[in-house]
Amino acid sequence: MQAVSVKNLNFTYPKPPALFLYLMGGKARSVQALKEINFTISPGEKISLMGKNGAGKTTLLKIIMGLLHHQVNSVEVFGKSPFSGETRKMIGFAQSDERSFYHRLSVQENLFFFGGIWGLSESVLKERIFTISEELNLKDFINEPFSQLSSGMKQRVSIGRALLNDPPLLLLDEPTRSLDIIAQDELRSLLKGHLFKDKTIITATHKIEEAQEISQRCIILKEGKVVYDGVPFEKEEKFFELMGKEERCQ
Repeated sequence: MQAVSVKNLNFTYPKPPALFLYLMGGKARSVQALKEINFTISPGEKISLMGKNGAGKTTLLKIIMGLLHHQVNSVEVFGKSPFSGETRKMIGFAQSDERSFYHRLSVQENLFFFGGIWGLSESVLKERIFTISEELNLKDFINEPFSQLSSGMKQRVSIGRALLNDPPLLLLDEPTRSLDIIAQDELRSLLKGHLFKDKTIITATHKIEEAQEISQRCIILKEGKVVYDGVPFEKEEKFFELMGKEERCQ
């Protein structure tokens, strides 16, 4: 059984309702974000999903999570529809610039709250939070208010939350985007640790060096289509050549 299977996937964002069109000056139109996407991902594979802004990376992640409706049977997660509650429990998601945490609560209080939403018992949560804080080097900050954490630490907490119910599939949407170089290196090292060893991981990223370090395989989107599916490029020039010269300016 494949961890993720995508077959002939198309997705179009519809034209906004008339009221929103008026507010937007009447210029908005429907946009086809994904076009005939096909790929499979085996359990335990580490994938980098690449492409410039607007290529369809985040849209694809949202479809895999079951947040956007699409044609029936075009996407399966461990052989099941992504819309089922059972499937959603198998998916952890973390993104950069996470804003859904309670800033006045401590790291531990936040993790307890979100773990409770998953229905985890207090004893299980204590064990999971201890393990996650150890593996992600959060133990020295576990009682700090979320608002006082650095960007790098906030991103670690976001990934920790995604791991609370120990899902087999982890989706990371540009996890190092807002981090400095040192924090990027530290986070990439953590993503190769014990907690992530057996998980299927799809990481949306712009960075060739990141794809090389944390992934076995790279899927590149351009204008909503898969234009490359193979090992990460050894040199960024190959990526720029595939994307077009304008990508260097981003």
